[in-house]
Amino acid sequence: MSRWPILRFLLSQHLVFLTLFVAGGCLLAAVVTPVFLLFTPITLSAVDIGGQVLFWLAVGYGYGAAGMLATMVAHGRTRREFAVQYPVFQLVTAVVLAALITGAYAAEAVLYRLAGWTRHLQDQRVFAAGDYPSIFVAYLCMLVFCLITGAFVATAFYRWEAGGVLALLPAAAVLGCGGAATGFFSLSFARFAVAGPPAMAVVTVAAVVVGWTLLWVSVRDVAVRTGVSA
Repeated sequence: MSRWPILRFLLSQHLVFLTLFVAGGCLLAAVVTPVFLLFTPITLSAVDIGGQVLFWLAVGYGYGAAGMLATMVAHGRTRREFAVQYPVFQLVTAVVLAALITGAYAAEAVLYRLAGWTRHLQDQRVFAAGDYPSIFVAYLCMLVFCLITGAFVATAFYRWEAGGVLALLPAAAVLGCGGAATGFFSLSFARFAVAGPPAMAVVTVAAVVVGWTLLWVSVRDVAVRTGVSA
């Protein structure tokens, strides 16, 4: 029997799909951007605007963890295996997608420079347009805590059903603090400055530790429902 079966499956199937999906989004931004130039001067980075969507897409994808858990347990895997291997998959996915989107920023910079267009980022960003290490770290941190938060909320609802609504409270706190630290989601009452990638990493590690702990609490002995509700 192969080691890390859940991780191997997710990397060979889901990671490939997610990579192609994000790459397709970046390519679409590159194709659509010149069209907008026909109607209005371009002043903002198209990749930066599109990258904002990844925040909520990552949360939504993480929410699919409950279905994945039920499938894996039904096929003979243990809850402990899932609780260990699924977060590792999320981390690897965040690294790959963050590297991909960082490359898209770099490619866009060349395109804008050749076309003579102005490129600015959104005001809440905590990184500069050409600071690619900070861009990579910001996206990496954002994707990690969004994925793990979505997974925790999904498994909490799966385990406690209506009682899972209580999971929305810590989830909102994680998303609010993490989003503010990485510059992707900011509320007037949850804004605080960060001093570059190290600070973003510290906030993200704290958020992920909380998220993984809550994920384990909701997964460790959850009963897998095989019936389909009417």
